[in-house]
Amino acid sequence: MPKLTLTAVEKRIAALQKVADKLKKKDKGPAIKAILAMMAKHDVSIGDLRVGKVGPAAKKARKGKPVGAKYRDPDSGKTWSGRGRTPLWLSTAENAGKKREEFLIS
Repeated sequence: MPKLTLTAVEKRIAALQKVADKLKKKDKGPAIKAILAMMAKHDVSIGDLRVGKVGPAAKKARKGKPVGAKYRDPDSGKTWSGRGRTPLWLSTAENAGKKREEFLIS
């Protein structure tokens, strides 16, 4: 087997990635047609898909929106939105003398 260089391997990877992208596009067409046909058959809209629910449950689901993370523990990667009870990792750090602002996600 000939010795491969990094450049040769990268070229092979790029070529194979192009082939993979073409195959993905080729496979999408029939799947999209089938999905659209099912949506039409069952009278499902894009809005219904975004909510994930239909009927009375859909109205309930739209009321509360999830809040993104505001604080992150650099050691464990755990996050907290800043709402509700302070997590143990943050209260422990604050008791050790650290300030809450040190854990803000920028």
